[in-house]
Amino acid sequence: MPAYYFEDRNFVIEEFDKAKTFASFLPGLAGRKGIPLWTFYVNRGQGIAGFGIRDKNSPIMEFSPASISYKNVALSGFRTFIKLKGASSVYEPFQDMRENSELVRTMRIGSNELTVEEINRTLNLQVKVVYYNVPNEGFAALARHVEIVNLADSPLSLEMLDGLPEILPYGVDNAGYKAMGNLLRSWMEVYNLEHAIPFFKIRSSTKDEAEISEIAGGHFYLSFSDEERLISPLVDYETIFGYNTSLSYPSEFAKASIAELMSRPQITANKVPCGFTGKSAELAPGQSLNLYTLIGHTSDIEMMNSGAGRFCSSDYFRQKREEAAELAEHLTDDMHTSTSSPLFDAYCRQSYLDNVLRGGYPILFGKGKEAKVYHLFSRKHGDLERDYNFFSLAPEYYSQGNGNFRDMNQNRRNDVFFNPDSGAFNVYMFFSLIQADGYNPLQVKGSTFQVPEKRQKELAVWLESAAGSHRNELANLVASPYTPGRVIHFIEDNGVRLQAGEGDFLEKLISLSEQNIEANFGEGYWIDHWTYNMDLVESYRAVFPDKMEELLFSPGTCPFFDSPVRVLPRSEKTVLKHGKVRQYGAAVHDEEKLNRFGTGLEDTRWLKAGNGGGEVYRTNLFVKMLSLALIKMSTLDPFGMGIEMEGNKPGWNDAMNGLPGLFGSGMGETFELKRLVDFILKALSDVRKHEDFADRSAVLPEEIYNLLIRVYEIVSLRIKNRLTEFECWDQAASARERYREAIRFGITGRERPVSYSTLLTIFKVFLQRLDQGIAKAVELGGGLVPTYFRYEAEEYVPLADNNGNPVIAGFGLPVVTVSRFRAEALPAFLEGPVHMLKTVESPEQAGAIYQAVKTSGLYDEKLKMYKTSVSLDGQPQEIGRIRAFTPGWLERESIFLHMSYKYLLELLKTGLTGPFFDEFRNTLIPFQDPAIYGRSTLENSSFLASGANPDPSVHGRGYVARLSGSTAEFISLWLLMMAGKQPFRLGNNEELILRLEPVLPGWLFNEEGKLSFRFLGSAAVTYHNERRADTFGDTGVFVSSITLRDKAGNKTRVEGSELAGALAEDVRSGLYPELEVVLG
Repeated sequence: MPAYYFEDRNFVIEEFDKAKTFASFLPGLAGRKGIPLWTFYVNRGQGIAGFGIRDKNSPIMEFSPASISYKNVALSGFRTFIKLKGASSVYEPFQDMRENSELVRTMRIGSNELTVEEINRTLNLQVKVVYYNVPNEGFAALARHVEIVNLADSPLSLEMLDGLPEILPYGVDNAGYKAMGNLLRSWMEVYNLEHAIPFFKIRSSTKDEAEISEIAGGHFYLSFSDEERLISPLVDYETIFGYNTSLSYPSEFAKASIAELMSRPQITANKVPCGFTGKSAELAPGQSLNLYTLIGHTSDIEMMNSGAGRFCSSDYFRQKREEAAELAEHLTDDMHTSTSSPLFDAYCRQSYLDNVLRGGYPILFGKGKEAKVYHLFSRKHGDLERDYNFFSLAPEYYSQGNGNFRDMNQNRRNDVFFNPDSGAFNVYMFFSLIQADGYNPLQVKGSTFQVPEKRQKELAVWLESAAGSHRNELANLVASPYTPGRVIHFIEDNGVRLQAGEGDFLEKLISLSEQNIEANFGEGYWIDHWTYNMDLVESYRAVFPDKMEELLFSPGTCPFFDSPVRVLPRSEKTVLKHGKVRQYGAAVHDEEKLNRFGTGLEDTRWLKAGNGGGEVYRTNLFVKMLSLALIKMSTLDPFGMGIEMEGNKPGWNDAMNGLPGLFGSGMGETFELKRLVDFILKALSDVRKHEDFADRSAVLPEEIYNLLIRVYEIVSLRIKNRLTEFECWDQAASARERYREAIRFGITGRERPVSYSTLLTIFKVFLQRLDQGIAKAVELGGGLVPTYFRYEAEEYVPLADNNGNPVIAGFGLPVVTVSRFRAEALPAFLEGPVHMLKTVESPEQAGAIYQAVKTSGLYDEKLKMYKTSVSLDGQPQEIGRIRAFTPGWLERESIFLHMSYKYLLELLKTGLTGPFFDEFRNTLIPFQDPAIYGRSTLENSSFLASGANPDPSVHGRGYVARLSGSTAEFISLWLLMMAGKQPFRLGNNEELILRLEPVLPGWLFNEEGKLSFRFLGSAAVTYHNERRADTFGDTGVFVSSITLRDKAGNKTRVEGSELAGALAEDVRSGLYPELEVVLG
């Protein structure tokens, strides 16, 4: 029976091959100066189920979805064949062809390595395999160390073959191989066998086009044993398996010795190659046979040939394994936690690591205001269970990858808490990506740098002394968009001698450069993406409350992304289908715009003045926020409740993909709009302290100004009941459509001022309008606010042209004009109440929401967790694929961890500490039973199958590993628990104050009453709680004194709970590496 436990910083699964199936991955970390490799594994066979370079289209071992990998990995993955002297057949560890009770198999999951082990009591053999990615090298590689131990009391003689039955040559893309693998054999060849390091690549490009290109780079296989000499591997699978094309048994190896197999001619072309290393050995009792293999990718095989002496060393493998472990350890030190629960502590580190993998790890080039923030290690969340996502890891130094706007945004939410020097970078970046039409690009790429023309003379002068050669080539390289990795590769490839070190060279080069934020439309306009921007602002305010005015009003900080995809007006997307009015084809590629500016869908473009022909238009963050709130006010639904899904996509719950066609709207986004409007009003109130407040104004592009005045007029008339709800919606939508047409190609560049006092008046009216809509929604929901509405047209007329003919939309359906809608609230979802909690003003209001949720069908009585929704059985299939999903699965009625953690976070934020800790141990993953959860409880899943699922055996089981928004929510929870909601704040005299207000249960303190964590990425904070009491409630303990130790070892003790002025600033600046905090 499988057993699960945490031991020596590893999560251990005994009898992993009989445990519930799961898929996961090595993190793909190679260090700043390393090349990452994607590597996926499952708990079957020898683990590894696919790996390669960059993305799915450069596999070394074929990428297959989890459901297929579970079935195939034992044959298609790594294999080990052992032939014992005198035995009648070949023994293969980790195979399940026949049941054998004498086998003990164990999997150990580390933060940056994987180990599988089998003990065969019948043969008295132990086989252990360790995997990790090789860091800090100019090539990408998976390291595999196989150790075979003789457990018998007598010597044994054996021959073994170990390796991979299929290695796809470089240049073969994954989808092409699955569809046309037989044809693609024609291009395949193995080179470099004379150096005993086979080099796998196709001869040329495979596309059916006139331009043919040679393939540069390739995959390699390097192997050695205890003698530390290269062993030439077998690359022709028929040499090993013969007629057995199923690869189930090494028929030829069963009949012939290693020496005989090696003497046979190998066919190295026109077939899919393999990589197997053969070895014969005599093992004394207790003696081991070790086999070391690197399988990876290199741009130059000579690098591997010339370095073979260095690589063929057990010390090299030991060193790289240590480096891989240290890399993950160092990265997660930012979230070091020491409590009474080592499992919880390890979970904190793992959550931080997974958060970094999706959002990136911020590093700085330069210092002060000139510093530029660059995110390493990020990638889109694609893996064996997320087979639908196309991930990418740049195969270069300082590697970064692609990601979705929403994902990167939320996973970078807390950057400023762990690296305060990253400052406002994320705030400005993600607000800059907001378009003037209120939407944003989906695809966010890694950023690039470029030396502008005005600084190229300065660059040339500097390069004269900084670079020993290739100065012109370097200047040309950096005159176009470049990455740090590309520059370092150029320097290494060309042997450029630098006057200073690479780090100093990059710092100076990047100081001469401008940073480019790269993004493109992707595939749609979701209604929720913008909402995560305010989380970034709140995080910044919690660390830099003294710099909020500078953040908001510094000029020229924010451009507007300009997408070549536009949202159509109602007259082109409101159509009649089968007698029902629907909204289809709402977003289209603007071919006229693409042709006018000569740009492509993949290009990064910014809104320009001069109607698109002038300079990029820039404004301050406050105006950007104002314009965003304005456009969202104009997209309130026909009843003034939810934000319309008028751009063809839903919100957070992607599976509601049919709702936009039903004129759907979301209340979660309305609450977020209220939050934004509240923030704008507070910002305006904060600047009222200035004597010249009456003279201050915001300067708006005239197009935004015109929309602001018109929407204000419309909303004011509705509040005075001089417009009906429908008239308000219709007129606001018309104003929005005219505005979007005006900015379609660009803006004029002319500006209009609006006084701050006028804006106060306008936004108070907007807030009143939002509150009215929210009250109506809560009433329709019977006290539990609905998350979604859909609308049916009750009155409409067909739209005809001047000749009386029906107007046909681009979607091929006749267009209609609606004059009356009927609203219908969908069954309850957790998402709406979660967002509502962000806007409540008291714990009592929050408590009422909590009770309404807990007594609803959202609460899973069996699991004691919260589901995404109640039953959807009465809903039409039209609402989206969620209706077609099995209940309790994916977004339908499952325990979606991201939303569950969001809910917990808001409970804690609103002061419901009692209910929060009641739910904490029921919901948090490290406190789940791993036998039910079915995988490491250090790792989050996207969802847990709920009690609504028709299969009781999956209830509580986690699916879809790791890279989700749940890590961001947990880190926010962790920060609030450890340091409080607003650690930095301003005193009455505008003095900076640091006040630690932990919210921790007594049981999390260790037996000595201590609990420690890393604060701001630099300070080790230790709480001393002798009573081990809660740090909240009437009987709780609170901060009574703080002792600070500076870098020289000097101590400063402060009585009370606050550090003020210079002390607070110095802690924020990282000048105090230790804080001892007494709770009493």
